[in-house]
Amino acid sequence: MRRLLKYAVVGGLGTITNEAVFLSSVRFMPIIFSLAIAIEVSIIFNFFMNDIWTFKDKRVGNIWTRLWKFHGSSFSGSIVHYSVVIAFLFFLFHFSNSSEVLLFLLSSYAGVKSLFLATVNFLGILSGFSVRYLTSIKLVWG
Repeated sequence: MRRLLKYAVVGGLGTITNEAVFLSSVRFMPIIFSLAIAIEVSIIFNFFMNDIWTFKDKRVGNIWTRLWKFHGSSFSGSIVHYSVVIAFLFFLFHFSNSSEVLLFLLSSYAGVKSLFLATVNFLGILSGFSVRYLTSIKLVWG
C-alpha cells in the first residue's frame, strides 16, 4: 500500500508536469504534438522520480535499461491517455466532415479555455494511470 501511495504522489507531480507542458505548448503548436510532448516529458519525469523514490529498492539493471523498460511499460497507458483526450475533443467539438477533423488535429488552441483543455487532459491521465501502474510494477521494477 505504501508503494502505491508513493506511486500516486509521483503520478500527481507528473500530472502537474504534464498539464504545464500541455497547456503552455498547445497555444503555439498543434494539439497532436503538444499532447505527445507533454506525455513524453511526464514519462521521463515520472521515471526518475519513481526510480529514486518509489522503487529504489527494486532496481534491476542499469538506469538506461530501466528507462527503456519504463517507456515500454508506459506505452499502453500513453495510448489510452492520448486516445481519451482526442476522443473527448472530437465528441465535444461535434465535427461534421473530414476537413474539420484534419484542421482540428493540426491546429493550436489559442482560443480554447485552459480549464477546458486541462480537464480533458486530466481525464486522459486518469484513464492511463492503472495501466501504467500495473505495467510498471510488473515489467520495470518487478
